[in-house]
Amino acid sequence: MVTFWHIIPRMLTLRDFYRLPQFDPLIDRMLSEPSGLLVIAGLDSQTGVKAEVGGFLPSGRQALFGLFMDAILAKNPQKNCVVVTRDKNLVRVQRQFRKQVRVDLVTSAGANAERIAVDSLLKPGLLAIDRLDAETVSPAFEAARQILVLSQLNTVFHGAEVLRQLSEMARGYGSLTGTCWVIAVQRMPTLCVHCRETIPSTPEQLDRLQEHWSSEKTATKPTAFYRSMGCSKCNHTGRFGDVAVFDVFHTDSAGESLSTRAGTSSLLGVKSYIWGLVRSGSLPVEDLLNFDVDQFRRTYDLFQKTERAFTETKASLESRLLQLEAAHRVLQQRSEALITLQTISQRMIASEDLEEMARHICRYACQLCNANRAILYYQQAEGYAEVLAVSGWDSALVGRRLDMSLILDARVGPEPIAYDRLPPGLLPAFASQRPLRAGIAVSLYIQHEWVGLMILHAEDKGGFHPGEVAMLQTFANQAALAIQRAGLVAQLRAKIDQLEAAQAGLAQKERLEREMELARQVQQSLLPGIFPDLPGFLFAARCIPARQVGGDFYDIIPLNNRVIDSTSGGVFGVAIADVSDKGMPAALYMSLARSLLRAEAQRERSPTAVLCTVNRLLLELGAPSLFVTLFYGVIEQGTRRLTYARAGHEIPYLLRDGELLPLAGEGTALGLLDPGEFRLSEVQVELFPGDRLILFTDGLTDVFDPEGRIYARERLEKLIRTCPEKSPEAICDFIFAELARYQGEVEQFDDMTILVVGVEDVKAIFL
Repeated sequence: MVTFWHIIPRMLTLRDFYRLPQFDPLIDRMLSEPSGLLVIAGLDSQTGVKAEVGGFLPSGRQALFGLFMDAILAKNPQKNCVVVTRDKNLVRVQRQFRKQVRVDLVTSAGANAERIAVDSLLKPGLLAIDRLDAETVSPAFEAARQILVLSQLNTVFHGAEVLRQLSEMARGYGSLTGTCWVIAVQRMPTLCVHCRETIPSTPEQLDRLQEHWSSEKTATKPTAFYRSMGCSKCNHTGRFGDVAVFDVFHTDSAGESLSTRAGTSSLLGVKSYIWGLVRSGSLPVEDLLNFDVDQFRRTYDLFQKTERAFTETKASLESRLLQLEAAHRVLQQRSEALITLQTISQRMIASEDLEEMARHICRYACQLCNANRAILYYQQAEGYAEVLAVSGWDSALVGRRLDMSLILDARVGPEPIAYDRLPPGLLPAFASQRPLRAGIAVSLYIQHEWVGLMILHAEDKGGFHPGEVAMLQTFANQAALAIQRAGLVAQLRAKIDQLEAAQAGLAQKERLEREMELARQVQQSLLPGIFPDLPGFLFAARCIPARQVGGDFYDIIPLNNRVIDSTSGGVFGVAIADVSDKGMPAALYMSLARSLLRAEAQRERSPTAVLCTVNRLLLELGAPSLFVTLFYGVIEQGTRRLTYARAGHEIPYLLRDGELLPLAGEGTALGLLDPGEFRLSEVQVELFPGDRLILFTDGLTDVFDPEGRIYARERLEKLIRTCPEKSPEAICDFIFAELARYQGEVEQFDDMTILVVGVEDVKAIFL
């Protein structure tokens, strides 16, 4: 029977276990003991023995053990606890007591006594021992003289009988003395509340129960008891659920052996407890009147079940022993055969002549299974097979080629099959006059690939027994390896040649990778590592190419003073670009475009004029299949005026007070159109302190998540709006961290570049 407290015992308290108020003061006494031994006694499940109707129910002793430990720690928060256990899963400590509890796991047999002795020297407030047995009982009592010890005992006894059992267990370990509490628990099935009814008491019942009711303060004879006749709720058993029954025993022998106190009565006897449950209607009066007889019957039933389980286990072990002995004899025979087989296999593998080796295979196969004839087919190429060797058949068959369709019906799986016909391709003229009584076909496999077939026939026996079949299968596996050996050697030589060629290719690849790494380093050196110190402006950038080198670039270009208006202060250029391709071609084109831009920016003040010149030069110098989109702007430090031109590049954003202002403008990519067709618009924007100019390439919007969804420009706009107060450096970190999270493990699709210019609130230094 499984009850709620079996499923989640740690959610219960001690008060949930008992129902009688007489138990409360006893609990308080136990929890207040400074030293002594508290034994939780009860019967839990036995290995191989299942509970049946009329037998003992699982007592819940283990759950009660844990609840007592919690109650002691709750009542004494200053106490610490050491738990000695063989299985840490048996000890479940509530979160609130974990700082007070240390679990001492015993991993070796016979180490419990020593561990208990060592832990008791530390004098913890509570020493909990997972079980009492012949090894732990004496050390537990010895420790209980100085500290409080909590343990449990698997037993059907209660009260003073538990002392006798403990004394018997301690024989040879000395006498047991000291304060001892025994809380015995047993569960009994309760009356069904759905069909429970009262019945009048009888004089005979009152006579037998006089010692119980007459001891009560009222001394009033009970006039009625309860019974259950059975209903659909209880499956007509009259019982529904179960209840814990307790017996509380206490002795303080003060140096006197516990065995001499075995006649002491319990403070709260089990029958007194049952009487209280009878009066409350939880149990019928017969459970009390017949308790001793029922307890004896339950104990006897338990003994019979245990004995029966032991007998069944013994019989099972004896049967298993006989099986193992028979298997051992078969194994010895197989081992001897395998030794012979190994010798044969080594001889086959040592042979370098394929035809000679095939003849050995057929002859040895016949010897292993007492066959008279064997034929070996070998798949030489797609569509046909060759007779490689025979034994007992005409040798003229060797070398004969057969269409694969002739042996498809004999081609089998990994396991051999019976085959009592003539081998495929064998003419009647080759057959003997003697009949073939038994046959077997065995496929030859190498790494699950079919390479051949061997068919054996016997004239003097009706079939092949399993041992012969197993040996033949093992031999066939070895034979397949031997047959393939010559081919494998040739393949190995071919592989060596391929490997040498591959090594040469690998060396070339490594050289190219080294060159690519140098190219990456050179390209990275072209990008500004340290931005110029320009009062009133802060800069930050990130660039992650999709390959080792990429086609994106950004730049901050301090401009020559000869093209600067002296009334406007310093002037610098801001640029970001994206080449149409990726990899090395894009990197080379990027370097060309950047060099042209920096050169022309020093000659011209107008962004439109600069880009027009760069477009013309790219058409003259660059690759015709490539082009570049570029945003170039000129910022005057004194007036904070931005003049820019956008040559087909992604529209940048000006982040101002949480709002995004797109910096649009007409223009086509550089390197595509002739100067006569090339058009650009030039736009001026005034910048204010706190503005963030955010330039980026389309790699930031072409990010894909694991489901193949693109990040898109709208999502990037929402992301940028969330960081108006951030510094340029923080904006770069924030955006790239979000893109990395969105991308996950997906391979990067395009080069990703961002450049952020922050306008700071400082006085203009040029008037």
